[in-house]
Amino acid sequence: MFTITLLEPQIPPNTGNIARLCAATNTKLDIVGKIGFELTDRYLKRAGLDYWEYVNWEYFPSTSDYMSNILESKIHLLTTKVESRYTESSFTDGDFIIFGSETKGIDEFYLKKYQSRCRTIPMAKAGVRSLNLSSSVAAVLYEALRQTNWTPLNH
Repeated sequence: MFTITLLEPQIPPNTGNIARLCAATNTKLDIVGKIGFELTDRYLKRAGLDYWEYVNWEYFPSTSDYMSNILESKIHLLTTKVESRYTESSFTDGDFIIFGSETKGIDEFYLKKYQSRCRTIPMAKAGVRSLNLSSSVAAVLYEALRQTNWTPLNH
C-alpha cells in the first residue's frame, strides 16, 4: 500500500477529492502540518461524499516530525521545480508520495534535503505551472499502482 501525503493543504474540495481517490485505491492518506481549513469542514466532507468511512487517514500537526520519521528511500516529492519526471521514479510498496500545498508547494528545505527524490509532472505550455492538486495526485498514484501491478477488487 502507498501513502499519499498532503503537506499543509489549503483547499477543502481538493483534500476531499483526494480522500475519495484514496478510498477507491486502498491508499493511506496523511494530512500534515498547518492546514487551511477545519477537518470537519462541510466542503471537505461534500467533496469526499460518503466515502470518508472508507478512507484510512491520519492528521499529523508537525511537518518536521512527520518528515523525520520516513525513510528517505520511501519518499517521492512532487514539485514544479525540477526536470525529472514522476514516471522516472521506481515506486514500491510502502512508499510515501508527497505533495505540497496548493499555494506554496513543498518547503524548499525538503526539496533540497531530498533533491534526488524530487519529481515533476511535465507541462506542455510554459505558462501552465501545475495541475490541480487532486489531478496531480491521481496521475502519480495511478502510475505507482501500475508499476506495482495493482489489482483492484472486482465489483
